[in-house]
Amino acid sequence: MKENLLYYHVSNHLKSIEKHLAAYSKNGKPKHLHLLRLDIKVAKALFSFAEDLYNEPYSVIELKSVFQKSGEIREIQIIGSSKHLPEKLIRELKKKENFLTKQLQRDVPNYIKFIESFRKGVTLPSAFPDTEIIKAYFENELMKANQDFLNQDREGLHQFRKNIKKLMFVYNALPKKMRKKIDLNEQHINKLQEEVGNWHDTYSSIEFLSYRYFKQKPVEYISKLKQKEIKQFNALFANDKPFK
Repeated sequence: MKENLLYYHVSNHLKSIEKHLAAYSKNGKPKHLHLLRLDIKVAKALFSFAEDLYNEPYSVIELKSVFQKSGEIREIQIIGSSKHLPEKLIRELKKKENFLTKQLQRDVPNYIKFIESFRKGVTLPSAFPDTEIIKAYFENELMKANQDFLNQDREGLHQFRKNIKKLMFVYNALPKKMRKKIDLNEQHINKLQEEVGNWHDTYSSIEFLSYRYFKQKPVEYISKLKQKEIKQFNALFANDKPFK
């Protein structure tokens, strides 16, 4: 039962989350937050894939808290590394980051125990679905992603980004023979992911700096970001559809 390919990948990513949590509690390096969040995203994508294939619910509530808490810190780190921010704001961000880091590091032992217990309880059906079923899954997901893109609004574009990231996480977990039969245009999708990701980074920065409480809001900087975001957003719709 535990020889299922999806189980193999899910288990490895859960182990990796535990590893990066332990490393982060010792050295506080941002790369461990980035990598553990990536592991969580992949695990969630594979569980979602399994739900569709096997018509069974797979809860990932055990990963929610650490994902959210690490996400708060990563958001501050990304914003704090931006150029031309006022020094007072940078200091304020750093103070908040240090506070959240200490909180997370304090809770790491409990998170590791929780995730280890969750990992040991994971089971997936042993039979892997037929290639035709998986091909139909990808066709359906690409069709939904196209529709999100064609809405040409920011909410739809954000959903589109999440969907294609999930799709590529699943695709990269499949056997090479099966990937060849599905035949996704990886180069095109990865390029599109990068472009949408760059837009999303700008959009998220505006949201963060505009609506979080700060003693001093960088109004001029936010204005420049808004101009940049509009250009990035409009440039994404030069073609009618992302997937042909």
